[in-house]
Amino acid sequence: MAERPPSRPRGRPPKNQGGGREALLLAGMSAFARHGFVAADLRGIAAAAGVSQNLIRVHFGSKTGLWMACVEKLAQAMTPALEAAAELANSDPRPLTERLRDAVTLTSDYYDAFPHVRDFVLSITADDDEKAAVVTEKLLRPAYEASRPLITAGMEAGIIRGAHPALVYVLLNSMLSQPFRFPEFIGRIDPEIAPTQARGMLIETIISTLVHQPRPGDGNALTN
Repeated sequence: MAERPPSRPRGRPPKNQGGGREALLLAGMSAFARHGFVAADLRGIAAAAGVSQNLIRVHFGSKTGLWMACVEKLAQAMTPALEAAAELANSDPRPLTERLRDAVTLTSDYYDAFPHVRDFVLSITADDDEKAAVVTEKLLRPAYEASRPLITAGMEAGIIRGAHPALVYVLLNSMLSQPFRFPEFIGRIDPEIAPTQARGMLIETIISTLVHQPRPGDGNALTN
């Protein structure tokens, strides 16, 4: 009689199984961004990730656990940008105008890497106070605190013109966090803008809008 093959062990699969966790995080971020927390469907998230829905429970325990893990992943991914912003503000010896331009590009690069961030944040902060508090503490406030010294220096030098650093920060992020299909959309408005050029042109437009030549009498604006 032929020997029977070993049966698959019962119970939960190991938590390091394949790429299921990372795939679920990416699918979860996309689903929460598109639909919000309540409407996001776990079955659809698992299908988009190409894994069993049971893996959500294995890796994250619950839908809320998956959402929290998505926030943590975005926060971790933001760490290099926060460190770079701190360096621009505190230790970079270049003129302030150059550093401010780089800060805009730095923020743009983060949105390019995580195109669903804008909708992820808006879908929660619009209708869920508890989760909005988490997003604020994990994502929004750290980014603002990292950006504030440079924005403040720019305002004091007359290079950035605004009523408060927080308002400039919100304006900058609103301008950069365009929809995922922005290049195609802007091309429909005006075919002169090729999709491959749209993002770069947007960044230059934002810089020219926010970063000005210093006003007379504002001190050593280009070196502070």
